[in-house]
Amino acid sequence: MKQIVNAVKSNGRLAVLIAIAVILLVVTFIFYSGSQSSADEQAKLETQATSAKVSLTVAQGQYDVAKLQAQQASLAATSSFPSALPSVGLSAYIAAAADKYGVELVSLTPQGATAETLAGKKYTRYDTVVKVAGDHAAMNLFLRYLEEGPFLSLRIENATFTPIDGTFTVVFLTQ
Repeated sequence: MKQIVNAVKSNGRLAVLIAIAVILLVVTFIFYSGSQSSADEQAKLETQATSAKVSLTVAQGQYDVAKLQAQQASLAATSSFPSALPSVGLSAYIAAAADKYGVELVSLTPQGATAETLAGKKYTRYDTVVKVAGDHAAMNLFLRYLEEGPFLSLRIENATFTPIDGTFTVVFLTQ
């Protein structure tokens, strides 16, 4: 051990230079690893910024006030009441609904057109008497499907049902 101490004392400058070199290597490693972390963090932040810009662009396109107002104006311009009874489309819709819910369509009897005033406007009312047979739950689902379908002016009136069949009137209004 004395020999190492004597060697260090005799080569003091060399020992100091080795110690400084070791310290510089350690400091360089610490700074390098820190710069890697900051580069990774910068890349992560740039990715987040790009993602935010894309989300903002999508949201601006989706919620553009002028575009939404134009869509609203086009909806207000169209009437929810068709100008004529789409008898073929309505009959096909009723038949498809009956088939979908397992309800037997016994008859469809159009009653003709009458006038009806609704909210101060005159409309033509088309009544169709529908007779069905089937399970009570299936008939209930069938009626719900008819009322919630694409015909906005369609409504159900005078519905009478037994556990195995039923009769109701489909009312359709047009201007």
